[in-house]
Amino acid sequence: MIKINSEIDVDLWDNFIGNKIFLKFEWLYIIQNIYKLDPYFVLCYENEKFALIASFKTLKGYISLPFVSYSGFYSNDENILKQLKGYLKNNHIEIDSRDLLKYETTKGYVNPIVTINSFDNFWTNISSNTRNQFKKSEKQDLVFSSEYNIDYFYNLYSLGMRNLGTPAHGKDYFNELTKYFSSNIFTVFDNDKPIGSMFCLHDDDTLSVLYAYVLPEYSKQYTNYFLYLNAIKWMTTNNLIYLDMGRSTYDEGTFHFKKKFRPKFYGINSKINYSSNNKLQIISKVWTKLPLPIANFIGPKIRKYLP
Repeated sequence: MIKINSEIDVDLWDNFIGNKIFLKFEWLYIIQNIYKLDPYFVLCYENEKFALIASFKTLKGYISLPFVSYSGFYSNDENILKQLKGYLKNNHIEIDSRDLLKYETTKGYVNPIVTINSFDNFWTNISSNTRNQFKKSEKQDLVFSSEYNIDYFYNLYSLGMRNLGTPAHGKDYFNELTKYFSSNIFTVFDNDKPIGSMFCLHDDDTLSVLYAYVLPEYSKQYTNYFLYLNAIKWMTTNNLIYLDMGRSTYDEGTFHFKKKFRPKFYGINSKINYSSNNKLQIISKVWTKLPLPIANFIGPKIRKYLP
């Protein structure tokens, strides 16, 4: 049987995907409510055998899912998966599925995932140099908070996105995520000033970092290390095993920081590569020069076009 969008039994879909948060049916409501994109969720199943994909129609074609690091096809039966892909092909629908590959890679987009069975296990697995940087961060008189404060997070997040040259989501996007999923905001303070913050979603065993930003002028205080160290302590207290650190480009940007946590770098199969688009690179440089209030006003209005 093949079901599409509103034809799908939500409980059946979520029963098939279990706790995998980037495959949840609730993304249909979130992205449709905030960005008005047309969903294309397809479920093919026979008894307990299934294959499915969650996607949206964008200016770049069908993408599964916009705004997250990865999503893609999910199935427990190869024949059913072939039927689903055959159905899409027969209907001339091509989806950039953004599958998280089952093997590690050393090129392109990667998604680092750290296994943390216990804090002691994590601590002994990292290098002595990284342990020293964590220890230094704890000597800086910084304060960590797990209070869910959207204002602390958003002020830092929107500044970080402007500085990176990327339009930010609006607050309503994060509020919508919190409506449907278990979410966390972790914030670091220096003398009562928020200097770093992280927005995460979590399921039964995984803490997924969606966005994190630390004010650059506080990097000498090892603020990023302090933020992640305490997030990991929160994980172990709440019996979560996996830290999903979010998409990076291999050997670029934040990759080297994430590498210190000794994750496995799983490849992401995606056709979109913004770094190869010269026009977007020029626009990105211009965006970094915008006054923050203007960037925050315009950004959420055009974010839907950058899935």
